[in-house]
Amino acid sequence: MCRDAPVKTFTSRYTTSGQDLPLGSRGKGFLVLFMKHYEGTPKNVYVTSEKGVQINITTSSRLDPSLKMQIDMNLNIPSSHHFIFPNELELKYFQKEFKSVLIETSDDVFVVSLDRDTRSADGTTNIPIHKLSTRYVVITAQPLSRKSQLAVAALENNTTISIRFRMKQYSSLDIEGSKYYNGDIFIFSLDRFETYQIAHNTDLTGTFIESSNPIAAFSGNDCTEFNGGNYIDHLFEQLPPTDTIDKTYIVPPNSDGRDTIIRITATKMSDIYYMIGNVIRTRLLERYGFFDIRISSNQSCYIKSTEPVLVTGFGLNSNSSTLGDPSMTIVPGINQYLNYYKIPIPTGYVHNVVSFMIKESSKAFIRINNAILNAADIVFEDSLLAGNITYSVVSILVTQGEFKAFTSDGERFGVMVSGIKKREAYGFSGNSLLP
Repeated sequence: MCRDAPVKTFTSRYTTSGQDLPLGSRGKGFLVLFMKHYEGTPKNVYVTSEKGVQINITTSSRLDPSLKMQIDMNLNIPSSHHFIFPNELELKYFQKEFKSVLIETSDDVFVVSLDRDTRSADGTTNIPIHKLSTRYVVITAQPLSRKSQLAVAALENNTTISIRFRMKQYSSLDIEGSKYYNGDIFIFSLDRFETYQIAHNTDLTGTFIESSNPIAAFSGNDCTEFNGGNYIDHLFEQLPPTDTIDKTYIVPPNSDGRDTIIRITATKMSDIYYMIGNVIRTRLLERYGFFDIRISSNQSCYIKSTEPVLVTGFGLNSNSSTLGDPSMTIVPGINQYLNYYKIPIPTGYVHNVVSFMIKESSKAFIRINNAILNAADIVFEDSLLAGNITYSVVSILVTQGEFKAFTSDGERFGVMVSGIKKREAYGFSGNSLLP
């Protein structure tokens, strides 16, 4: 049987370690896939770098040749580039396919995937290959009319993957002629570039993925609504490995009258402390258990756990207009903050918003595209106490294109990005990995 051999190009740092590795979600190699989207959409990938880079985009030799010729390319790009891949790259349910895309670059880049069509979209920050691992916990929403879903892609041949399902007690999932229930394990193997997608009509949050070699893992929903909202939207996130998540978080609000459901998911039994305004609450979570908090568009939330937890923000429909729709974003932890970001702001949205979470003492040192923060751009501002340190949460309107933010005093800060238009929204973070 023909198999794809590892490609040796300019990505030798995949398996190295040490200070030469880029921080956070920047890297030289990315394995990208697109889950099912009910609309059937072109697939967007945005790449940003500090300078022009050589980029090599490769798919499996076992991918349909007519599709492969539309994707594979080698070119030099300036500091940013927007790629559009065909809809046929989208995964199908319960089928082994060779539909992942390897993106390799000659220097460190930041990569965002955006799966969008008219009135349905979401985006994700892609995780570089040197940060991929073998353990992930799934996050989805309860589907009201369509499907929750998860997908994986292999980097190496003969990769064994096990999925331990967490779902409603009496729900079952049919896979390849067998029924799986809560706590059951589905085991299968994939070769290099091979993908597999699972879907269900119930929430799969807390489902645990483990593999014999590092893989890329994604989850979300084909399309869903929250709390009786009028419209549905695609949810899509690449999952960070469980060994790269944090214990302490600040969650900013969404803009334009959009409430946020904050989901906290435990990787171990954890005591959770959280604060919204002056209200403080605690909760005990079992391993892979989760619970939700809701904040309005003028609130922020501080979360601290005794063990690492994954925090996800689900933006909701607007309470005041037709702008926005459900979106899903992995929230960066305080120890995942960086002091420099260069990220893409997608085109075609009425409002694009960047939220910063930064120590109040360093707020004046933020620089946006080499300029000081313009007070006229601020749409939300709050301060909260994280332990014994006061943090500022600031959200600003930004324009499409390249966006650069850094602190002149070197202080690290968190970044989350969102965009809305009529009945559509997206979201992604500046980083969701421990440095």
